[in-house]
Amino acid sequence: MELQQHFGHPHPLVFNREMNHQSEETFCCFGCKRKVKGPSFSCSECGFFLHKGCAEAPIEIQHHPFHRDHPLILRQLSSIEEQGGDYCKVCHCYIGKQFSYFCSSCKIAFHLKCSLLQRDTSGNFIEILHRTHQHPLLLMDNQNFLLQYRECSGCSTELVNDSYGCFDCNIFFHKKCVQLPIKISHPYHRKHQLILESDFRFCNLCKISHSGLFYRCSICNLDFHSECLPPSVIKDQKHHEHPLTLLLRPNSFTCDACDTQGDNVSYICSTCNIQVHKDCISLPRFIRLTLHRHPLSRNFFLSIHFHDSRTWDCRLCYKKINTEHGSYCCSRPNCDFVIHVKCAINEENKFWYNITEIENPDEFKELHESGNLIIRVLRETKVGDNVVAAEIIHSSHDQHSLTFNDDINDDKHCNGCMMPISSSFYYCSCCDFFLHKACAELPRRNLLWFPRSSFRLLTDGIFKCWLCDYDCSGFSYIAYNAGDVDGLVVCLRCAATPHYFTYQAKEPHFLFYDAENVSNCSACGRRRSRLGSYICKDCNFVLNSGCVTLPKTALHNFDEHPLKLVYEDNNDYPLHHWCDICEKERDPELWFYHCEVCDNAMHLKCVLGEYPFIKLGSKYKYKDHPHPLTFIQKIDYHPLCEKCREPCQDLTLECEEHGCNFVGHWKCLRVSRGLYSYHH
Repeated sequence: MELQQHFGHPHPLVFNREMNHQSEETFCCFGCKRKVKGPSFSCSECGFFLHKGCAEAPIEIQHHPFHRDHPLILRQLSSIEEQGGDYCKVCHCYIGKQFSYFCSSCKIAFHLKCSLLQRDTSGNFIEILHRTHQHPLLLMDNQNFLLQYRECSGCSTELVNDSYGCFDCNIFFHKKCVQLPIKISHPYHRKHQLILESDFRFCNLCKISHSGLFYRCSICNLDFHSECLPPSVIKDQKHHEHPLTLLLRPNSFTCDACDTQGDNVSYICSTCNIQVHKDCISLPRFIRLTLHRHPLSRNFFLSIHFHDSRTWDCRLCYKKINTEHGSYCCSRPNCDFVIHVKCAINEENKFWYNITEIENPDEFKELHESGNLIIRVLRETKVGDNVVAAEIIHSSHDQHSLTFNDDINDDKHCNGCMMPISSSFYYCSCCDFFLHKACAELPRRNLLWFPRSSFRLLTDGIFKCWLCDYDCSGFSYIAYNAGDVDGLVVCLRCAATPHYFTYQAKEPHFLFYDAENVSNCSACGRRRSRLGSYICKDCNFVLNSGCVTLPKTALHNFDEHPLKLVYEDNNDYPLHHWCDICEKERDPELWFYHCEVCDNAMHLKCVLGEYPFIKLGSKYKYKDHPHPLTFIQKIDYHPLCEKCREPCQDLTLECEEHGCNFVGHWKCLRVSRGLYSYHH
């Protein structure tokens, strides 16, 4: 054990060669406020940590390039407020409670990490002169605060390694960009040498204007962005098993990797007889996505991979796949899941389907593994040829047992998904509590096709569904990553709706989710401004997420009979196109509810209401009221809302505490989007 005394801490510090990665707890360095990893010093008595580099920072720096006139003195935490200089002179960010360098004469300060520049063996700061910039460039460590969230001025990519920078001009270069040769000869332009310059110019290779480092032929007036000039041969077995050779021909071609057009620059593999874009060389060989349980491998020729001549549809966009060009397909036998390369690399799809690269498919852990159930079986029975749980205890209603019933009871609603009881279910003989069998057997943890890695089941609370936008009570799945809840909540109806399925309307439609679709919904006529819709593969039929789960039958006190969901009004008589509830005109092209006995026709919203998936009697904790509130629907009288002072004629929250008369509209008391209230 090595002990060291540091001026910034009263206790001896112990040297740690590596942090213990088995511990889930993370620590921040008191010198620079960054996460501690690698060699460090720590105090076992009070949880004080310092990076090795921060602990070994010099007490005084003479002739620092940022402030050559006076020495800079390292300040400990207690002296910052006394001496002033709360903002770093270099990055202009607040210093706060961390180490910094301070000039007492000029009353200016610098972050510790902004101040530490690389030195040579003689202790001098490393500076170079470069032909593309008028001032010396300083070599900076990759931990320097100045490099955070900045791009290289040469190639416009993120600064992740040691870099050179000019403090006066606030520009920075990768070390590799500064080391580019000043003159080159390149096969793309054999006539003359190309000279390195820095400017904003039009690149004659990629046909795009860039700012950065260019190679220029002043005789021919040609400019080539330094990142666009390709190497003659690329050997990268991680992405392709054979060497790829540069082909420079001013003609168009179809890329065998992504099936899109290219021109001028391509690479060929003579062994595989393929021609690809330069950018497509680095496409991952194996990927995974939440939509499919197996890894997908990149293939150039789909017909050879599957040994047949079938036609294939991409499982993301459902357009035809060219079997003579690249795609990603399932690497497992007898699985025909295939997607376009261009769909796999689309940034919108990467968000929606969590598309990520994997190194080794043999070590791949299958997705869609379910966590443990949240029921305890008390008694079993036989129904037909199957054994089912006849009596259970469910964690959402553990005060009473629930009994199995396989009769349809659509005048009751499931407390999990809020839909009518239309299949076998469990019920409580003591309370008004019902659960579909499928809802009762949901796993505690699940993986859905939405853009998150894991979801956890919540069995109580009031929330707004992220996908269908309805306010809901009942069960939900909430996204979490590495144990941290991130607020994305979906109702059971949306969680149970797959990415693609056949919907039976007037005629069957094969629907798949299109995140970019903004067409009007065929059911309600509304257009979504975000999140897309389900669209038909073969026609213009479109459904919003909220309309996909519309109940096929519904009840309303206007009519004593069950109302049936109807997809089109074939009655041409104009006076028939009116809603019998609100007595306003109906669009005959849109869906509606209909009573076949009374011939009553009604708008969807008039039957279901504004909040069809909040169960009356549910509890809600309002932040500005000390007691729990209960959802009610005022019928006989309408008290004034505590918030807007208007009569409560809509969904209402009421305090049932004796002597408390608090009441308010739900629309007035609810908070922003996401999880409104959770009790367990």
